[in-house]
Amino acid sequence: MKKNNTRNTIIGLVILAVGVLVIFILAINTPDKNADNIQITAATKQLTKNYEQDYPATPKKVLTEYGEITKCFYADDTEESQIRELAAQMRQLFDDELNANQSFDDFVDSLRSEIAIYRSEEKIISSYSVSSSTDVKTGKNEYGSLATLYLTLNVRDDGVIKKIKEQFILRQDEAGHWKILGWVLADDQQ
Repeated sequence: MKKNNTRNTIIGLVILAVGVLVIFILAINTPDKNADNIQITAATKQLTKNYEQDYPATPKKVLTEYGEITKCFYADDTEESQIRELAAQMRQLFDDELNANQSFDDFVDSLRSEIAIYRSEEKIISSYSVSSSTDVKTGKNEYGSLATLYLTLNVRDDGVIKKIKEQFILRQDEAGHWKILGWVLADDQQ
């Protein structure tokens, strides 16, 4: 009889443990009804990056960050209030010489105008690609260490994807950071 009682006790404890575990898992996975529903957009995620503490290490990574910010500018879920913050973040990727060519307010105004045109024409930057690391050309001249590489933006316009290919020149600053010095449309536009 003792054997049956011990077995029944063990079975009861196992069932109880499974029940507690199920309740615990349900409690963890049940969303809090009182919590604010915060939507994390690409712009929100991008704005959490801190380039002063974690600057992209290579020309390709700098251009990837530029592509991410550009994509955020034209996204439907980017709020008007985020445009200025994203612009400030983008200008951290620019060389001082490039930033000196246009005031921050003029840059933001120009950017807002361009975004308004894209939105009115219902154009969307669906994706982008950056040159592979092996396609990055580096060199030195009297202005310092330079890198040349390409960014291709895929713009959806009336259901058709159009590619905009741009050639970028980056210059390494005194801190060793690669900064965007300028860009032009690439000769081999598609």
